[in-house]
Amino acid sequence: MADATEAASNPPPKASGGLMGTMINAIGIFVLTLGAVVAGGFVNAMLHPQPNYKLGADGSITAVKPTPSAHDAESAAKAEIYFAIDPPLVVNFEDGAAVRFLQITMEVMAKDQKAIDSVQKNVPLVRNNLLLLMSNRDYQTLMTREGKEKLRQEALAEIHSIQKKEGSPAIDDLLFTSFVVQ
Repeated sequence: MADATEAASNPPPKASGGLMGTMINAIGIFVLTLGAVVAGGFVNAMLHPQPNYKLGADGSITAVKPTPSAHDAESAAKAEIYFAIDPPLVVNFEDGAAVRFLQITMEVMAKDQKAIDSVQKNVPLVRNNLLLLMSNRDYQTLMTREGKEKLRQEALAEIHSIQKKEGSPAIDDLLFTSFVVQ
């Protein structure tokens, strides 16, 4: 009787996947390991590139390290600098019988810090001249890409004229970062 109870309480062990299940597991582990080795080699090659080699006249092979050109050094030293003209400019204008508002957020871009400094120094004058320039615009023209680009070019020319009077270097570009008409 005790043997019957033990047999009932201990079920027989489940059969494993057998030879086929073991082979599938081994192939899966092999594929994952191979993928890790290939990915590791790729990452290593990206982090540590091989040098170029040069064959000398006497048959010797030497590694050649690339030297940065003068243009690369100059462009790295002359990265773009941005300055936001804050707060956004807000002007009103008429569209037939309706009064509309234009809010523009803009930034100036230059590669010379002196140009940015001249804009910062003259922010009140820049804001005044840009507000006068942007008021009394035609709504239909402002809604087109060409109208916005024309306004941007005129605003850039206005800032250039202020900088020219100051004798400071000119900014390279003016960017509208927000353009809201209501």
